[in-house]
Amino acid sequence: MVKIVIADDHVVLRKGLKSLLCAVEEWDVVAEAGDGFEVLPLIEEHSPDLVILDLTMPNLGGLETIVRLQKLKDTPRILVLSAKDDDISVAEAIRAGAKGYLPKSSEHEELTFAIKALLKGHSYISPSVANGVLQRDPNSAEDNSSPLSALSAREREVMKLLSEGKPNREVAKLLHISPRTIDSHRSNIMKKLDISSNAELVQFAVKYGLIE
Repeated sequence: MVKIVIADDHVVLRKGLKSLLCAVEEWDVVAEAGDGFEVLPLIEEHSPDLVILDLTMPNLGGLETIVRLQKLKDTPRILVLSAKDDDISVAEAIRAGAKGYLPKSSEHEELTFAIKALLKGHSYISPSVANGVLQRDPNSAEDNSSPLSALSAREREVMKLLSEGKPNREVAKLLHISPRTIDSHRSNIMKKLDISSNAELVQFAVKYGLIE
């Protein structure tokens, strides 16, 4: 059986997607998650062949989750299924390690085709979002990313959690680091992005799709 994990904060979408996938012979959705923090232990528990995830999730977002998954000994194939269809989101997901990208508006036939391609070791980007990415210079970080690319993976995680309104102590607990380290990361983030207040931090996060 092909083992699949679904990560999306919308329960109805997860249930519908699970029903669709389990209708395919030899495919089994072994677990579901509502954010990236829930995904990570599920990967270690089930060792899935494929992870289907959204980019916009609370706490640990999709892109941050992809980065973390690359550190595992056996990284599953990752297919992004997202409402975000802009060039930067697609390019950043692929650069982070995703092997496939589909907008949520895709037909189920295309979803099935994409999954089969990934399971065979290929990559798949929906034609509806591929043109802009293919026209970009793959060697130019500036051309393929938002200003958030200046942040380290940890700084991006910290910025997302702070932008969601979580206090330093809660962010520190979620990331298993000290509140003082959070303060240090926050200072570095503001310096790199040339911002000076929490309000600007949130505005920046919304503008560049880190939070909704």
